[in-house]
This record gives sequence, structure tokens and C-alpha cells, in this order.
Amino acid sequence: MVVSRTKRTIQNSKVSLILFVTQILVGFYSRKVFLEYLGDEVIGLNTTLGNILSFLNLSELGIGMAMATSLYKPIHDNDHKTIIDILSVQGILYKRIALLLCGMSIPVLIAMPYIFPSTNCGILYAYIAYLTFLSGSIFSYLWNYREILIQADQKNFKLIPWIHGVRYSKIFLQIALLMLTPLGIWGWIGAEFAGGIVTVFAINHVIRKEYPWLHPSKESAKILLPRYKNLMTKVKQLFAHKIGTFVLHQTSPLIIYAFVSLETVTYYGNYMMLIGYCMTLMNVIFGGISASIGNLIADNNRHHTMEVFWELFTSRIWIAGIACFGIYIFVGPFISIWLGSRYVFDESTLLLLVLYMFIHISRTVIESFKDAYQLFADVWSPIVESCLNLGCSILFGYLWGLNGVLMGVNLSLIIIILLWKPYYTFRHGFKSPVLPYYIQYAFHTGVMITGALIAKWIMAQVNYDHGNLITMAFVLLLGMTVFTITTYAILQLSTKGMRMFTIRIKNILSRKI
Repeated sequence: MVVSRTKRTIQNSKVSLILFVTQILVGFYSRKVFLEYLGDEVIGLNTTLGNILSFLNLSELGIGMAMATSLYKPIHDNDHKTIIDILSVQGILYKRIALLLCGMSIPVLIAMPYIFPSTNCGILYAYIAYLTFLSGSIFSYLWNYREILIQADQKNFKLIPWIHGVRYSKIFLQIALLMLTPLGIWGWIGAEFAGGIVTVFAINHVIRKEYPWLHPSKESAKILLPRYKNLMTKVKQLFAHKIGTFVLHQTSPLIIYAFVSLETVTYYGNYMMLIGYCMTLMNVIFGGISASIGNLIADNNRHHTMEVFWELFTSRIWIAGIACFGIYIFVGPFISIWLGSRYVFDESTLLLLVLYMFIHISRTVIESFKDAYQLFADVWSPIVESCLNLGCSILFGYLWGLNGVLMGVNLSLIIIILLWKPYYTFRHGFKSPVLPYYIQYAFHTGVMITGALIAKWIMAQVNYDHGNLITMAFVLLLGMTVFTITTYAILQLSTKGMRMFTIRIKNILSRKI
């Protein structure tokens, strides 16, 4: 039986939403426990080690994305032979990457005493922690890589309960070891390693059950790699894009460590944890959208494709606006209650983080279509983005500290993400003028700002005791309600995309009644 893209998306969203709520509850509690028992410095050290390893993982060259976008058509055509060949090519390349990653880690291990010359937890822990995080990457390259098929086939709802189940079990084990045993950081890192091993077995169990016909190709690398020369070209193009993604997401903590402190990396990590949850919520609401877009484009119906694009564009920006306004008004009071007032950033830093969050969430629709069209030839754009991001973050970070780093990140996003990528996608993917997109993006952003100003004004009219949690929660919820209703009403009256989104939601709900 053929399952519709919408039904698969809903199935993914249902499971993801349940797990997302669990993730939030577990994440808040575990972060507080880890900060209390491990300390700011150890958390900052773990974050920095993860960023270093992410840099070395640039050797992955964007192979995963190239494979995922190449799988859309054979999945659509039910072409098992091509699916097996593509995953076999991925396996061959990933084995080489795993060896390369191990080799590249040797200089890092040698330089470890110079990177972290004075840590309270000791240099031995830094070594063990790095090797543990490295093992997780190696496991992914050697055994877990076939999960890309489940993602491309929009069957995440069958896999992610296993992955999250293992993850939460690992976290609760770490908490128990910290609170009930004298093992401390060594128990924590041991459980981290064990979690990686169990994840391997969980992923491969689901793969074998869902795709019993999936076996490695018997053809050698010498035969397979030349046959998929086109795929290898995409991989090379994606390498540059991988660099841009790394610089955007991973270098900020390193620069903050260089110009501020490990403790500030931890404070920044608290905010990014909350922002990350909001971004995860976006993925829950629009679960499986990349694979759905890939299948949509495979149908080759340009008119329908554009209709879906504008619907997704408007709905994503609206929900992104709700999430960003929520972060803006909730995050300060929440962190103050959760961890303490010393962890709260000032408003200028918060606004820069909210701007980063809004651009990052709103970018995903245009990038999903760009990836689905396999438009990776603009290899110069991530290089320019990386240079802008890194150069401006270092310069501004030297001048203005944390705020300067965030300003550098946002500047690179505006130039490349908001201006260039839409132009490239419209010209070579949709084959349409890009000006309507720029106009619509500016209009939608203006609607979000208008809604925020109205909501803030109404909140300011209410006199309440800031020390009373109940009245404070009421005012914050009032602001969120006003923002949501105001922006929805404006977009519903003025955009076709929101009207189409409303109709889709009504149809989904009517089928449930």
C-alpha cells in the first residue's frame, strides 16, 4: 500500500512530539544535575572537545547529505538495486573516513596538554573524554550509516524511539552514577561510551527488521565508485558546504573560549540548549519535510511544488516567530529559576541570539528545496560564509567579547543565507525570479516584529509582582497569546501560504474526528 507524504510526515511528527517533550524534561533536569556534580569547567571542556571533534569530522565531506538526496528517486521508484549500491558506496567511503579521522586525532591527542594547560578535572580526563566522543563518530561511520535510508524513506518514527530510549537510559545512568556512587566524572564518561555501543545495536536491529533485503553489494569499490561518478561530484561540492555548516555551528564556543572563558562557554551552552530545543520542535512540527520535498520534486509537478513551497515558507516563518518571541520573553526568567541569576545574559546578547535563531529556523525551507534539487555547485558560498563568520567573529569578539562573536555569526547569515541561497535556488531550482521571495521575507519579518511590539506593549500595561511566579507566568502567556493571534490574523488575511496551511490543518483534523 502506498502511504502519502502527508501521512508519513504526521506519523513522524506524532512520535517526535512525544519524544520532544520527554527530551525537554530530561534535558533540563540532567543539565542542572551535571552542572552541580561536574561543574562549569567540565561541561565547558566537554563542549570544547566536541567542537574540536566536529572540526575533524569535516573529513566526512558531506557524504551523508549527498547519499540522502540521491536516495529520494530510487525510493520513489522502489529500486532496491540502486538503493543497495548507493548505501554500499557510502559504506566504502565511510570506512576510509573512519581511518582518516583516527589519523587526524593523533596530533590533537599530542597537543592536548597545550590546549587545556590547567583544568581542575586533570588532563587524563580530557584524553579519555576525547577518545569516548571519537568512538561515537567511529561507530557512526562503520555501522550506523545506513540509518540515512530510514530518514530518506520518511520512516523516522520507527527508529527514533529506539535511539531516544538508549539516550535517556544513558542519561539516567549517568545521573545515578554521579549522585549515588563515588565514580564522579569517570562514571559519567563510562556511561557515555556504553551508550554509543548500545546505539549501534539498536539502529542495526531496526534496519534489519525494516529492510530485510538490504545487504552490502557484492561488487568491489573499483566497480561501484566509477559507476556513481555523478554522486562523487556531489560529495566534492558538499565538502565546501560542510565547512560552512561547521564554522556556523561549531566555532563560536571555541572563539568564546579564546576571548572570554570556559565558564562563558557553559553559559552560552545553556542558552543554546534552549534554542536547540526550539529548533528541535520545528523539526517535530515539520517532521520528515526534507524527504517529503525530495519525493515532491521527483513527481515533477512545478505548479504544485511552488504552492507547497509558499505554504511551508509562511507556516515556518510564523512558527519560527512564535518560538523566537517565546525565547525572548521566557528565557531570562526561566534560566534564573532553573540555574540561578548569574547564568542570565543581558538583553543585547539575548536579542543577538534570537536573531540567530530566527534566521536559522527560517532558512530551512529554502535549504530543503535547494538540497532536494541537489544544487550544491555554489561551492564558493560556504567558503565566503566561513570567512565572514570566522573573520568577523574573531575581530568583533576581540573588540566586544561574546556579543561581538554573535554579531559576526549573524552578519554571515544575512549575506549568504538570506540573500544568496534564495537567489540560487529560485534561479536554478524553481527557475523563477527571486524578487517575490525577498519581498515576502521582508513582509513576513515585518509582521513578526509588529506582533512582538504589540505583545510587549500590552504586557507593559499590566502591573504585576515580578517576584510572584503565577502572575509572571500569566503575563508571559498573555504576551505569547497576543503575539500568536496577531501574527496569524495578519498572515491569514494577507498571504495565500497561510490560508493553504490553515486548510491543510483543518483537513488533517477533520480526518481525526
